[in-house]
Amino acid sequence: MRIGKTAILFFLCLSAAAFNLLQAGTLEGTVSDPGGQVVPGARVSLKRSLVAIDERQADSRGVYRFEGLQEGKYQISANAPGLASASVDVEFRKDEVVKKDIRLQLSALVSQVVVSAALGGALVPEIGASVSLIDQHEIDDRGAQNAFEVVRGIPGIEVNQAGRHGGVTGVFIRGGESKYNAVMIDGMELNEFGGSFDMASLPADGIERVEVTRGPESALYGPNALTGVINIISRKGDGPARFTALAEGGSYSTRRFATGGSGLTKGFSWAYNLSRVDSDGVVANDNYRNQSAFLSLGYRQGTRRQFDFHFFGNANDSGAPGPYGSDPNGFFYGIDTVSRGKQNLFGYQFGYTEQLSSRVRQVTVASLATNDTIYHTQWGDSNNNNLRGIFNTRSEIALSGRDTLAAGFEFNREQIRHTYISDSQYNPFLLPRTSFGYFLENRWSPSNRLYLITGIRFDNLRTGALPPDGYGSRPYIPATSVVKVNPRISVAYLVQNGDSKGQLGGTRIHGSFGTGIRPPDGFELAFTNNPGLKPERSISFDAGVEQRLFASRTVVDFTYFYNRFQDQIITLGGSMINLSSYRSANLKNSQAQGLEASFRFQPLQSLELGGQYTYLDSEVLALDGASQANAPYTVGQPLVRRPRHSGSYNVTWHYRNLTLNTNAYLRGVALDVDPSLGLSACSYGMPCFFNNPGYTRVDAGFSYRLPKGVEVYGKINNLLNRKYEEVFGYPALRANFVAGMKFSFPSE
Repeated sequence: MRIGKTAILFFLCLSAAAFNLLQAGTLEGTVSDPGGQVVPGARVSLKRSLVAIDERQADSRGVYRFEGLQEGKYQISANAPGLASASVDVEFRKDEVVKKDIRLQLSALVSQVVVSAALGGALVPEIGASVSLIDQHEIDDRGAQNAFEVVRGIPGIEVNQAGRHGGVTGVFIRGGESKYNAVMIDGMELNEFGGSFDMASLPADGIERVEVTRGPESALYGPNALTGVINIISRKGDGPARFTALAEGGSYSTRRFATGGSGLTKGFSWAYNLSRVDSDGVVANDNYRNQSAFLSLGYRQGTRRQFDFHFFGNANDSGAPGPYGSDPNGFFYGIDTVSRGKQNLFGYQFGYTEQLSSRVRQVTVASLATNDTIYHTQWGDSNNNNLRGIFNTRSEIALSGRDTLAAGFEFNREQIRHTYISDSQYNPFLLPRTSFGYFLENRWSPSNRLYLITGIRFDNLRTGALPPDGYGSRPYIPATSVVKVNPRISVAYLVQNGDSKGQLGGTRIHGSFGTGIRPPDGFELAFTNNPGLKPERSISFDAGVEQRLFASRTVVDFTYFYNRFQDQIITLGGSMINLSSYRSANLKNSQAQGLEASFRFQPLQSLELGGQYTYLDSEVLALDGASQANAPYTVGQPLVRRPRHSGSYNVTWHYRNLTLNTNAYLRGVALDVDPSLGLSACSYGMPCFFNNPGYTRVDAGFSYRLPKGVEVYGKINNLLNRKYEEVFGYPALRANFVAGMKFSFPSE
């Protein structure tokens, strides 16, 4: 009976929404540049009560159009490479058609919508947290093959790849561990059980933009978002049907092929991308293959009702020749010609959004991600199967035009089955964990200068029981349950609006505070006899100043950050001979603080310059209740693979049909471990820590647009032919090149 009443009420809500759709308004106009020329492809964002509710791409005539708008007040803004507009208020009455032309101005300010730093999405200048955004144009200008290539060089980010195409790639944000980041595609979380994720598998093809939010985001996303969120947004269908194709070749027999398409017809949107990369590598057993697919489908009835479906699939196969570079302990046996890994990564997501009234919107998303790997060695094969299913629903309530409240619930189920996580009969078993999350966020802007976001989330983490193992090291461990609360606050305040035509522009102060958690992974739970392991925790804050100069053609930002990591998990005692003596405990502590400095300079629409420098002071702290760190670490020692100094620059110049780009990454000395034995080298009486020398990598490329939608391009990686190792013992590729052609149908 109760179910029947609920169904009737839901039907009435949909019927009312459908009736109101007939009385909806329309907003349309033309986007032009400072000289009055139309701007095809400009992104136009529509907000209501501080929440980004829709986005459109201007067509070839620079025209945009929003339909199905309810009565009320909205804000609209637009941007294009090197151009941006201020947010403008627009008010509707029923059945009204409003024409609003938008004039863009030359600007280095990033003023796009980011969906990963606030529920519902918000413009970058209105977010107090540290956010970086790399859009499709910059990805294409750099000629990137992988997503991690565009993440490298963002302030506070350190990317380490083990040498070659397909080598294991970890991302460290503000001194945190590589498993402290939530990695998502279109909001689908891809992390393995316990947070680990290898970024090498994610391609650059099919990506519309990459968002990186630095700082703990567990108040939004729950577990695994201790130090940041990396959200990859795939291309969406917009405008008339359009298709692209790409063919590329280069050093080490590298081959790359990709094709994609997108379109929007009568509310139905579609987009897809297929890509493949192959390389023969540098040494024996170094070949690599990566195949990826994106699919995005959507149906929208104005801003009232929206259905979305996203799919991502990746299959890759790579050899694992092992370390063959630096060998300080003389332990190398030569190239491993047998070991190799295969991975199948798939994600599915369905979303439904309903505008129930002028003030209430319901957003529901369900996703499923699987990450299966098999690793083949001369000693046998091992399998690692991960599954994560998430159901999330939230209500967004517009309390006023400048105050929005969002509240919701999330069910998150993750599980792992691994060859080496076994029961008393040495058979792998399924280890599950379920999280019930309840969250609340308020977004308030009392004026056009102050933006405040506050939020809190309660997570009930329930981990399944572990049976005894066959080594006698783990007894039966019953199911556990732990409740964690994570708050978050961010503030952005425009101290000075400035003269839009003067040398000194606006001054924006921004800052954030929050906490994060990461539950134990499968090995931390399964290879010890400690049933009381708690999630690792982070407490973080940052504060910075953004200064705009020369009519916003220059933007400079300085941000200080501090991270304190607590309850970190360590393994005490034990050896491969006596597994029963292993025991994990939440005793480890560390911290990282530093300064991020960045600038963007747009002197001309055709010329863009940017750069950043990061100073990171990280250190190991004493164990809880002790004056010493866990062996072999010492108190005050810097964290592994996190350099004190790093920086980057990017320069892009467009001249008619020609585009030139150069970018570089500079890294100082970083502490690393023995390439063959890792920390175990200390157990054999050998040193296990070594300084990995700093390096500079410079890339340069070009592209030239020919008639009929044809474009030729080329790129030289490691232009200076530097010899270096991002991961100690794993040589990076020396100078190498790629060249190719792109085809667009229909041509512009």
